[in-house]
Amino acid sequence: MASFIRTLKNSKPMIYAALFVMLLALLLLSPTEATLGNVVKIVYAHGAAQRIAAYAYLIAGGLGLVSLLLRGAILIGATKQFPTAVTFEQWAQAVAEVAIVFWIVQFVISAPAQILAWGAFTLNEPRVAGALWILLLTALIYIVARWIGEKNSLCVSIAAIANAAVYVIVLRGEVNILHPFDPILGSDSLAIKIFYAAIVVTMGFIAFQFTRDRVGQIRASDLPYVRSTNVNI
Repeated sequence: MASFIRTLKNSKPMIYAALFVMLLALLLLSPTEATLGNVVKIVYAHGAAQRIAAYAYLIAGGLGLVSLLLRGAILIGATKQFPTAVTFEQWAQAVAEVAIVFWIVQFVISAPAQILAWGAFTLNEPRVAGALWILLLTALIYIVARWIGEKNSLCVSIAAIANAAVYVIVLRGEVNILHPFDPILGSDSLAIKIFYAAIVVTMGFIAFQFTRDRVGQIRASDLPYVRSTNVNI
């Protein structure tokens, strides 16, 4: 989360401001729902953040896997594209950070949604407990990877793969008791689906912009290490 805030401060504030204003406008203008009323607006934000985090976990894992395959090809002499491997590692790290940040956001947003919709925030709901496990495990894996390989993105690539596996494994074991399966996409209202899609896309742009800016920071911090290995990125 600290890296997320630092990136926002050191990047293009007007772009982020415009995206956050657009997101707020979409949430305020989004249609209410017959059962939940205005509470559904919180559900929009929660669902969109969770969806972006899920995509990010899987994309980061894919990027990490590609970087490992490239490094493996280098070791057997099939390619000399080490700079390409480093680039994939840097993007894997940035996207992995986006995944964790957005998962934290969706988990925090889910608390008031649960209290207003169910009357309480409860870890007895398997979906909520699973979300907490995903947050704790993926954050721990990332922190350990950064600690072990402070100047080497390879460790974070491995962590990105592990985090994608954690997400898939925990998610597959989840069952819904109070939590509906997919209340928004399962809605009969076209307006709800359109606004939700717009909210997801806007959050996606925020995530992508942050990822690009974060990659720039990672490249700058990795430059001394890369130069010491006589590699240009």
